[in-house]
Amino acid sequence: MSIRQQSINPETTFIPEQAIPAFCILLVMDDDILANRIATIAGKNCSVVRFRNEADSDKWLTDKQQVNLIILDKTTGPTMVANVRRKADYQLVPVLVTCRFGENHLVRKTLAAGVTDMLVINEENYSIQTKIDYYLSLCNQVQTFQPVEQQPPVYEYQYSTPRWKRSIDIFVSLLILVLLSPIMLLVALLIRIDSKGPVIYKSKRAGANFHVFNMYKFRTMEVDADQLINQLSAHNLYAETTHESADIGTDLCPACSELGITCQQILIDHNKSICEKAYLSGAEKSAKFMKFRNDPRVTRLGTFLRNSSIDELPQLVNILVGDMSLVGNRPLPLYEAEKLTSNEFAQRFCGPAGLTGLWQIKKRAKGQGMMSDRERTLLDIDYTNNFSFNTDIQIIWKTFFSLWQKENV
Repeated sequence: MSIRQQSINPETTFIPEQAIPAFCILLVMDDDILANRIATIAGKNCSVVRFRNEADSDKWLTDKQQVNLIILDKTTGPTMVANVRRKADYQLVPVLVTCRFGENHLVRKTLAAGVTDMLVINEENYSIQTKIDYYLSLCNQVQTFQPVEQQPPVYEYQYSTPRWKRSIDIFVSLLILVLLSPIMLLVALLIRIDSKGPVIYKSKRAGANFHVFNMYKFRTMEVDADQLINQLSAHNLYAETTHESADIGTDLCPACSELGITCQQILIDHNKSICEKAYLSGAEKSAKFMKFRNDPRVTRLGTFLRNSSIDELPQLVNILVGDMSLVGNRPLPLYEAEKLTSNEFAQRFCGPAGLTGLWQIKKRAKGQGMMSDRERTLLDIDYTNNFSFNTDIQIIWKTFFSLWQKENV
């Protein structure tokens, strides 16, 4: 390997004697022995440009030089990486900082500053070369990547509201809003008197074709009730019988413990470490829907509004503007909708989102107990595949006899 002098401040550039180098590595370090060792390890396909200090390397980078990997020593690393990242041409270039085994304080400091990875210099040459080759390949993939224009997800079937259904929605919702406007105004006044907070509760819901919109209801809960959802999950009526689970604060989950190894796929959940296997196992067992009996978050007036279904009246506005229909599948909160993305369950979103539907008239208000989340989803899919003018009229008629719930859910 021949050595040529760099024009800026007699620093060295290491270039193979034959062939045009495919990659360029920038070294910024004062240690001559270490710089020569890395240049030798880098191989025949790389040119290595080396500077002793940050100022000279910064001037060189200002000329928009082609660089595939930057390696810094622990002295210049934490400060120089910030300057590198401010340059648009080098924001995606991997930056490695040299260190030795046991320098944990250095690892935390440099990674927090934006360094890509650490290069442990008291490893064997093979390990160092493997890491250098990996980041050179990664940089090459990033630089040659051609972004594809983002397209909305395409479903096998896109729901479109039939004209007869939309006509009924507009006529009936507008008529009921006019006729019940005095009652709705009275309810709004009573809510303000009963508890602090807004009259109307807005909830992000996923409707037909996974369309997300704000669904309106009269507020029946205390303010910030959504933040208590995790604390009440054990009382969810749709939840299966609870099973003893692993303590997420321990080092081993049951699956890894059986193998006699430490958890290799660690996730961070609310500032606690948890094995990915344990997390995914819990997600599979969790219920798809959330509903509670004698919910402590509900206000005094809220219980009456819920049992009488008066709290649902503001959704007539959603129907009028086209977010929902009178009859369909209930639009779901996003934390429920994200659990129904399998090929089987996602079919429910290929039908209209509705104020009332099949599952509301099957067991609701009949004292037959709660149906499982699977039963409810299958009813939604059944309506999606078979709804018609006749079925909508039948559901609307039966809904009048199911308006008053017999349970506080």
